[in-house]
Amino acid sequence: MMGLARLPVAPRPYRDELLSSWMARVACRYGLTAPDLADYFGDLLSPLHIDDGAPAAGQTRVWAQICGVDPDRVFRLSLRWRYPRRTRAWYASRGPEWMPSTVTGSTPVCLVCFADDQSAGRDGYLRACWMFAERCICPAHGELMLDRCPSCHRHLSVAFRLLEGRAQPACISCGSILADRGGEGGRPHNQKLVRSALAIQQRITERVDRGTAEQEQLENALSILWAPLDHPGAARPVLALWFNEAGWRCPYDIRHAVGVKSPLGQLTVRWRFLTLIALNDVFGTDLRSGEEMPSFAAHLVRRAAPRREWLSTRGRRPQFQPPKRSSAEFERLARQILADPRWIAAESLSRRKRERVRARLIDAALAGAPAMPPGDAAVPGAQGDPQVIQIS
Repeated sequence: MMGLARLPVAPRPYRDELLSSWMARVACRYGLTAPDLADYFGDLLSPLHIDDGAPAAGQTRVWAQICGVDPDRVFRLSLRWRYPRRTRAWYASRGPEWMPSTVTGSTPVCLVCFADDQSAGRDGYLRACWMFAERCICPAHGELMLDRCPSCHRHLSVAFRLLEGRAQPACISCGSILADRGGEGGRPHNQKLVRSALAIQQRITERVDRGTAEQEQLENALSILWAPLDHPGAARPVLALWFNEAGWRCPYDIRHAVGVKSPLGQLTVRWRFLTLIALNDVFGTDLRSGEEMPSFAAHLVRRAAPRREWLSTRGRRPQFQPPKRSSAEFERLARQILADPRWIAAESLSRRKRERVRARLIDAALAGAPAMPPGDAAVPGAQGDPQVIQIS
């Protein structure tokens, strides 16, 4: 064990840098990752990934000592110190809330910001504000944040490689350098919609950073959008009514967000983007307690089933127990579906369309409500025009 010997080379952290990003840049000078460097120093440094939100004081103190940096400067990189009123629910997470995790993990990035770093002759680095749950567009460049590698298209995790004396961000899966490619990699075509989403994002950031009351109002609205539709075991969120597409099913990679308390930080960037648009379209971002809820928002509240309560067992996938139904009731529902004229008429359709019809009829039967004919709107005005955004 080397004791508290200082590293010969250790870059200083940038003012707006994520703590784990600085540690990774230090380690890459020696061809290591941050956990590898921690392991090299033995018991002095924890080999576990750093918690960007609330790092252990002893861990940051030792990192500061071996790097020759003021310990207070390192501590001020933590998200808790930077944003004291922002709760953990308003940071990006690795996925399902029932999995043991911290706020560290796959941070969406802006390739143009990395290009700016290169042009300025400095290391590339991860910005702390990229961890915001509502951050889906870079405010500086108007670019959609990137959470998949533009080369291998896998979910993005960032490592750092030392090239020409500078730390360069790279995809941990394929090793390709993350650099701006002249707009390649995800700029949406509808720039009017991007500008609207950016305005919504900024207003949400202002409200979240002001305090708990406004945070709770936004969290309640978001939890309604991602609540199970009509019954607790549904795989579709209430958000499906806003899409107003017959047979719409929730994609598998975001299905874990249906029914959780704080869904926004568990979504991919694309689905954060769509959720912000829907939030403003349905509720508005200027939520105030005591005001009358818009009629469509009230309808969504009525269709929202109680959210699922995951067991807090570490390392075990929770077993959700939906309300039990008797065999006789299931048999009655099955006969009801088989006798439904829309199911009979679906015999001439393709297999995929038949499955959509069946899914609609099953959802409606379990919810105790009549199913909608294919193509019918869920509620007048459900979809609206997402390009016309009212930010009240």
